[in-house]
Amino acid sequence: MSPLSLIPLFFAVALVAPAAWALAKVYRRSHGVREITCPEANHFATIELDARHAVARHALGETDRRVKSCSLWPERQGCGQACVK
Repeated sequence: MSPLSLIPLFFAVALVAPAAWALAKVYRRSHGVREITCPEANHFATIELDARHAVARHALGETDRRVKSCSLWPERQGCGQACVK
């Protein structure tokens, strides 16, 4: 394999690496459990954001996030998810 045949590979990596880095950063910010105060119920709640959804939406240029699980569910399952804003 000649060094010239590797040039397209280097270009591909140079294009993909920054996007992958940005998406990994969004995943890390959206991943995990956090404690919040529910704006609708005024109670403490433990929520987990849907990190895969956040990454997919970020790849499309949107900043949409949604709750994957909440300690106040199922009683408040249909809430507006104002806690993610």
